[in-house]
Amino acid sequence: MKKRDLFGYGAATIADSGPYNFATVYLILFLTTVVNISPERAGTISSVIILADGITGAFIGYISDYTKSKYGRRRPYLLAAVFPLVIGLSLLFSNFQGGQVLQTVFYVAAGLMFWLGFSMYYTPYTALGAEITDDYNERSVLRTIARLFGIAGNLIGTVMPLLAVSFLQQAGTTESSAWFTVAFTVAAISGAGILVTWRTSRGKEKQDAVIDGRFSLKGLAAEYIQIFRLKPFKYMIVVIAMFIIANTFYNSSMVFFARYSLGIGDEITSSIFMISIIANLALTPVMGYTAVKFGKKNTVAASMLISGVGCICFYFIGIDSYFMMGLYAVVFSVAYTCFWQLINAVMYDISEVAEFKFGKRLEGSISSVYGLVFTIFTSIATQIFGWILKFNFISAAFMLLPGILLLVTAAAQFMYPINAKTFDKLKEALECKKAGKPADLSGLERIL
Repeated sequence: MKKRDLFGYGAATIADSGPYNFATVYLILFLTTVVNISPERAGTISSVIILADGITGAFIGYISDYTKSKYGRRRPYLLAAVFPLVIGLSLLFSNFQGGQVLQTVFYVAAGLMFWLGFSMYYTPYTALGAEITDDYNERSVLRTIARLFGIAGNLIGTVMPLLAVSFLQQAGTTESSAWFTVAFTVAAISGAGILVTWRTSRGKEKQDAVIDGRFSLKGLAAEYIQIFRLKPFKYMIVVIAMFIIANTFYNSSMVFFARYSLGIGDEITSSIFMISIIANLALTPVMGYTAVKFGKKNTVAASMLISGVGCICFYFIGIDSYFMMGLYAVVFSVAYTCFWQLINAVMYDISEVAEFKFGKRLEGSISSVYGLVFTIFTSIATQIFGWILKFNFISAAFMLLPGILLLVTAAAQFMYPINAKTFDKLKEALECKKAGKPADLSGLERIL
């Protein structure tokens, strides 16, 4: 692939990590400290709107598989996503006061708009990556470049907000106005990244991959059942679910742990996020090299194992200083960097499994099912965190629970059946099937 294509595709990843981290890290904090909503109600609002995103995403990927347009079958959704993503995230971080019912309706509506935009962008964008290249190692390179933009998104979604809010308040802006300004800024930068990818990806989709037929709920249900039955995808459900819960607990409890367990200010907490960003940046080329050298499956599994053991050790050792918290952030960053850098590359390979079994490429539907699992468990974790916050189990949510969940993630990834050798054999079998020749399926039993 040309560098222009790699970086052009990667630009939109800033809209993944930026708004996603900003919403999952700071929404409950904003609702409880600025809007003065109770922790359990804030958790419920966040949980409901995230779950709605999963439902929306479940349709968008399937629809994009069947979309016929001179602009491609994925790119039109990227363009349509920008407005609701930008406006929805901005409204979500506005200080709306009113009765409990009206207030809840407002934030749920704003959240639904934001997550609708996010789904319209994220699911087709993820599927687009599987079409740009079908090379096992090149997919790792593609996601490594995308990860660099993801790190930039992390910077604006986690490090910048607390510093910017503090700066704006010192300049005379109210706290609620400061949060709104920061939210709009995060959203606007993310929208610009999506537009860059929309422009540079023109003509890069597989022209022969469009599926004949029309959208139907019956067809969607049948297709998703097929995907859930794919042997490799069963392992990925566990991998995605366990990591997402671990990551949600870690992100959501970071500021609360820093404030109430260590007693450090938000500006210092921002530097902890900055340490994570630096660790992510340093680990990104390491993960990319390791994925090509030893396989992305093994890289993901080993990273989850390292971070999982580390999280549990920190829980029993204890975090009682800024230094220890920074060191813990580095340990968690091993799993964090690897997941967001390589998980889509791992998922892409399931597209060829589906093509062999069903005779059609289902990148959009596979991405939708991935997104559905992703959002369901983010929603569950957010709701659970609201209860954890109510009963003050912050240390367990910050260290122990993520550690246990990451160990489960590692085990599931180790058992995942696709590696470079089996993938190349699968592609050979697929070419034989397309040519009407008998295919050698020995060694592919765990995949097919």
